[in-house]
Amino acid sequence: MHPSPSMLDTIVRYLQRQGAAFRLFSYASPEPLPAVAHAIPVRGQLVDTKVVLAGGAPVLACVPVGTSIQVPLLARVLGTSVLEVTPADDAYPFPELPAPIPPLGGVLGVPTVVDERVAPAVLVFRAFSLNDYVEIIYDDFERVERPRVESFAIAGELAQASAL
Repeated sequence: MHPSPSMLDTIVRYLQRQGAAFRLFSYASPEPLPAVAHAIPVRGQLVDTKVVLAGGAPVLACVPVGTSIQVPLLARVLGTSVLEVTPADDAYPFPELPAPIPPLGGVLGVPTVVDERVAPAVLVFRAFSLNDYVEIIYDDFERVERPRVESFAIAGELAQASAL
């Protein structure tokens, strides 16, 4: 599903009102797969946004692509129960919005928490479509979103134990 122009306009207006330096890239893609490849700028980092319920309230958790949330650790640092939810879950708080959700909690009226590994010069994320990317200077992202920065992501999976 491609986002409506109003969703992207909302992001653009939000970032412009905040005086943030950003670029929006929208690629036409007649086929749903493969997704468009976007060239990440030097000193940039592509991130994913995970939606969690912290104490029953939605929170956006921003992590480097290829990492996952350590739910028990995030629960400990937030001091409340945490449940990671996806659009397939009944408890998902944004069923009207197409994934991927951008890490702009201010647009959605919810807090944003960022893993401490996310600290590049340029943050790159998808915005409501696999073909729409936003690049924002990390300092501007931090100023606009005022995210809580914690350590809660884990990269990869542990290897399965082998039988000896």
